[in-house]
Amino acid sequence: MRALLTRRSLVLAALVMSLALAGMTRATWATALAAGFTGAKQSIDVTGQDAAPAVLALALVGGAAAVATTLASRWVRFITGPVLVLAGIGAAVSAITVRADAVSGSTSAVAEATGVVGGSIDAEASIWPLVALVPAVLLVVIGVLVLAVGGRWPRRRSRYQRDASREVAPAELDPSDDPAAAWDALSRGEDPSDDPADDPADDTRTEPPGDSGRVAE
Repeated sequence: MRALLTRRSLVLAALVMSLALAGMTRATWATALAAGFTGAKQSIDVTGQDAAPAVLALALVGGAAAVATTLASRWVRFITGPVLVLAGIGAAVSAITVRADAVSGSTSAVAEATGVVGGSIDAEASIWPLVALVPAVLLVVIGVLVLAVGGRWPRRRSRYQRDASREVAPAELDPSDDPAAAWDALSRGEDPSDDPADDPADDTRTEPPGDSGRVAE
């Protein structure tokens, strides 16, 4: 279960739902029947982009929010989480509106196809507005999860922070690992492989206090 609540999993899920929602707007959401200039009835397929243009726009907003969630700061979730929730709710409301009133959603597409504005329109919605509810509702769920569990995500370090952590201070370098330092040591007549801690000259031994005052018999 924890693997499903990681930053990567939720970001990928939000991207997939956003792409799915955007792709569904290319399908036929309604079929309209309207008269042209000649009075003959025409059957017009109305796509989701024409019936509910807000769905495509909100899908793009959801995708942008998902990408923004990958940023290093965990506080970003307080922005991207609500954006995902609102995008999902807005897309769901738009889809339900087309399903409930296909005529209103078909007006612009019919006017563009027939050239007649304000004519009588008969329209029937397809199954696609209901199908679009699935990714829209899931975007809402993902947005809630981003807000709920985002605080547990480990903080991501930037590339510059990772590079800085790999740097070693010059004082920590071992002369034997640095050719230049080893050459300088040899020029001074020193052996770079020697450890100063092993020098017996620096080993100070203390005699017990009682031994200094003992007189040889």
